[in-house]
Amino acid sequence: MKKNTVFFLFPLLAVATLTACAPRALPGIITITPEMPFLRATLYPNVSHTPLPRTPTPAPASPTVTPSPSPYPWRLLPQATATLPGPTPTETLLPVLELPTARPFAPSRQAWRGEPTYPADSQPGLRFRVDYDPARWALTEDNFGVTVLAHREIPYCLIIPWSGRGLPAGLQVEHEFRTLGGADFDIHTITREGKLEFIAYVGGDRKIVTGFQVAFQEQEETCIQDAETVLATLRSE
Repeated sequence: MKKNTVFFLFPLLAVATLTACAPRALPGIITITPEMPFLRATLYPNVSHTPLPRTPTPAPASPTVTPSPSPYPWRLLPQATATLPGPTPTETLLPVLELPTARPFAPSRQAWRGEPTYPADSQPGLRFRVDYDPARWALTEDNFGVTVLAHREIPYCLIIPWSGRGLPAGLQVEHEFRTLGGADFDIHTITREGKLEFIAYVGGDRKIVTGFQVAFQEQEETCIQDAETVLATLRSE
C-alpha cells in the first residue's frame, strides 16, 4: 500500500469512529441532548437564576362587632357571646318617649284594647281590655312602633304586650301565681345578679291568655304598683 493511501484512510477511520460513538436517532424516539453549562454561561452571561423573594399575602382583617344598644334587651333571643378585647360595651337608653298631652276633663278611666299575645290559648274573636287613668298613663307607641302604656311621671316606666320570646344569657327567672282583680297571672320576676330587671305578667279571665311586660329604669316599686292597678282590670270582650 502506498503512503498516500495510508494518509487518506486515517481520516476516514476517525470519522467512522466518532459516528459510531454518537447517539443514533431511531424512528419514533426523541433524542434529548444533555445541557451544557458552559454554553449557557457563554450565551447568557447576564441572566441571574436567583429565585425572587415571595411577598406574603396579608391576612384579611377581622370584622368589627358593634353591639346594638337597646333599652329592651329582654326582647332578644338567647345568643352566644364572645369576649372581645377592649372596654365592655354599655347599653345606651333610647330617648324618653314623647307622650301626648292629657285632655282636660277627660274621663278618669280609658280603655286599652288589643289582640291577646297567646291566641292559640284564647277563644277566637275575643280581645283583651284594660282600663287606665289618662292622668297617670298615656297610650302611645314605643321606639319600635309597638302600642304601650307609658307612665307620665316615671320615665321609662312602660306596660308592653309580651309573649315570652326568650331571655338573654345571665338572667334568672322566678315564678309566682297571683290573682289581680278578676284575672289570674303567672308572674315572671327577671333578675340579673340579684338586680331586678323587669317583671312579666301572663294570664287572663279563662277566656283569653295574654302577657304584659312592666319595664322601668327608676322608681321601680311605684312603677310596678301603678302597673298592677291597670292589670287588675284585665278582661276579655
